[in-house]
Amino acid sequence: MAVHTWAVDELCGAVSEAIQVVFPDELWIRGEIKGLRRSPAGHLYFDLIEPNAKGRGADMRISVVAFRGPLRGIEAVLKKVGDLKLEDGIEVRIRGRLDYYPPQGRIQFLMNAIDPRYTLGQLAADRDRVLQVLAAEGLLERNRMLAMPIVPLRVGLVTSDDSAAYNDVVAELSKSSFAFQVHLADARVQGVHAEESLVRAILLVSQLDIDVVMVVRGGGAKTDLVAFDRESVARAIAICPVPVIVGIGHEIDRSVVDDVAHASLKTPTACAAAIVDRVQSFVQQLDAAAHTLASRSARSITATEHLLADRTTLLARSTLGSLRLGEQHLGAASARIRRASTRSLTANGERTSLLAARLSSAATRQLTRAEVRLSALSPRVATEANRVIDRQQRHLDGAASLVAAVHPDKTLSRGFSITRTAAGETVTSPPPTGTSLLTETIGGSFASTVEARTVEGNNNNE
Repeated sequence: MAVHTWAVDELCGAVSEAIQVVFPDELWIRGEIKGLRRSPAGHLYFDLIEPNAKGRGADMRISVVAFRGPLRGIEAVLKKVGDLKLEDGIEVRIRGRLDYYPPQGRIQFLMNAIDPRYTLGQLAADRDRVLQVLAAEGLLERNRMLAMPIVPLRVGLVTSDDSAAYNDVVAELSKSSFAFQVHLADARVQGVHAEESLVRAILLVSQLDIDVVMVVRGGGAKTDLVAFDRESVARAIAICPVPVIVGIGHEIDRSVVDDVAHASLKTPTACAAAIVDRVQSFVQQLDAAAHTLASRSARSITATEHLLADRTTLLARSTLGSLRLGEQHLGAASARIRRASTRSLTANGERTSLLAARLSSAATRQLTRAEVRLSALSPRVATEANRVIDRQQRHLDGAASLVAAVHPDKTLSRGFSITRTAAGETVTSPPPTGTSLLTETIGGSFASTVEARTVEGNNNNE
């Protein structure tokens, strides 16, 4: 029996007929999108693989094509139902028919409809699973418990370089008057490589000397934000050693990173504004504290000046009173000293004059008796009388000299002085220490106080 040899077109036709026989109607299939691409003609191509498959399932895939016409209806449904987009890594449930495409020898699935609720459900289920895992490990609150720096000027920024999100953040920080330092860690924020890129960027920037990390991107469809629901990205944010602020750019739904970050805001601009507001708040508090300190210091200085002025006035008055009292005491003491000196000098003068008069009178009487005796004596004694007279005259002259020598003024003129106590008594022996004295000299008088004395017969000084 001869073996039939198939021609290529014959076999392709048979395969196509067999597929139509086995799968005559449209069918639903589910899987994860991989390798999505759009042709210049507007058709969409991708492979559908088994989600999270291991082993045998990991090698299984089927090619899918959505032609331009059906694709417009599919994308309209996705946008209306949940603002979804077909992206790599998204799980979908799609409807179509199986077809064999002979020019490429490939079996492909011609997609003409999609179940968006399935995709939404899978996204929600994945988010819930990740949140449960993080909650069990205590990571949902870990970053939120970090203390936000008072002045967060060093900012680590995780986003796509030169993206709208990057420009919004830099513009908001730049228009403030504060010296922000922005350290950019470039990262993909959507697509099949976004998860790995975000994790790497967050770990990189967290090793820098920074105060806060911002993870931001612009708005987009829910499926554009799938990377921010991934467990690895959420875990990197949770264990970051500095506070992380996220601004993913969606208004309604939350991503997993919103639940693990220190703070979550709607847009990148809002994240930057929050940092600016915190620094501004510190500056305002600092200004208020400086104003309060200045006011209190001014009041304290004024009060001190008033107190100093009052005490200065009081001291001046007290000093002036003491000086006036001292002048009065000094004047009274000087008057007493002058009166005592005058009395002493007068008394000494009177005693000296009386002594001189007595001496003169005695001399006169003696001279008269001598003259009488001489008259009675014989001329023989004339010579002797003359000698006696001469001798007596010399004696009288000596007495007069003695009188003049003992006069107080003569004593004072030779450098001697007369010292009396405050009571006017002449000092003849060392008075006790502390005694107030008045000393009279030829040129005037002065007061003194005994600080030490030496007593004859006693070698000790008191």
